[in-house]
Amino acid sequence: MSTEADQTSPPLPEQTDEPSRHHARAPRRRLSPRTRAAISTFAGWASSFLCIAALAAIAAGFGQMQASAAHLNATAPSVKFSWPPLAGFASSEPPVAGSEPATWINADIRSELERTVLFKLTPDPFDRGSLAAAHAAIAATGWIKDDLRLSRDPSGVVRVSGTWRIPAAAVRFENQDMLVTGAGELLPVKYRPDASGYKVIVGASQRPPEFGKLWIGGDVQAGLQLLAAVANIPGSQQIAAVDVSEFGAARTLVLVTDLGNRILWGGPIDSFNPGQATPNAKLQRIASLFREQGRVDAGRAMIDIRLIDGVYIHDTANAMSRIGMLTPDPKNAGKPGARPEKAGAKGKKTASR
Repeated sequence: MSTEADQTSPPLPEQTDEPSRHHARAPRRRLSPRTRAAISTFAGWASSFLCIAALAAIAAGFGQMQASAAHLNATAPSVKFSWPPLAGFASSEPPVAGSEPATWINADIRSELERTVLFKLTPDPFDRGSLAAAHAAIAATGWIKDDLRLSRDPSGVVRVSGTWRIPAAAVRFENQDMLVTGAGELLPVKYRPDASGYKVIVGASQRPPEFGKLWIGGDVQAGLQLLAAVANIPGSQQIAAVDVSEFGAARTLVLVTDLGNRILWGGPIDSFNPGQATPNAKLQRIASLFREQGRVDAGRAMIDIRLIDGVYIHDTANAMSRIGMLTPDPKNAGKPGARPEKAGAKGKKTASR
């Protein structure tokens, strides 16, 4: 009789989260500092290259767009100056469209300045280089002293503005009359002798400077100051020029009248001149001669108004005759050195001191 034996299954292995020793991970290999630096540098260069490439593509696209826009908007440029107005006018704008502007700059000079700008401009409204070249060309003429500005609007009009230099006289050099400002700055305008309409300074010791620069030597400035001083006295229209040729050696200025007669003025207006009458006394003497004789030069080839005690007339033999307003001494009348008589006895007129 057989007996049935108990059969028992072998136990299952326990489940665990820990990896098997036979399948453990391989340890990670650490990169050296040099390798990490090389990778970082490469990444930086790659990033910079990509940025530059992107910017270049954008710029190229913008350049093409700008070129297309410039081509579509290209307009033949025109020029509009803000001309200096005439005295008493707030603006040089013409009262009627198409009429002459209210400015003292004549049509020939205006046309020349406009051509100077147009010669440098291109039809491209985005061409700032040509605008800068036009700016430099106008600055070189010397006409505009400060705040020179050029701007271009979408219609192609280039507007020019600034503070203008104003001519006050002409300096004669090598048989040409060159305009200068009241300070002696040279302007780019030349005339044949006596054709400018301005009073003239003759005998300048130095050559002309660049346009817009001061005439050096001091003699031109001394002549300009004298012309400004005599501008408002009676008879000033008869004064045509100042001769400064003796300014350097003798500090002497000479007024020249429209008849070519000469008035010895003496030292410069802004200096003390020992032994000479004051500038006001000299001006009064010229005015008195004009009132009494109708001529600032008394109708003589040369008169001397420098000395303190009166006016001297030089005759053609270069002898001096005094005609001061001092009361003559009858005892000395007719003697050498005697003061001349007042108008009357010898037909001479006197000038006030």
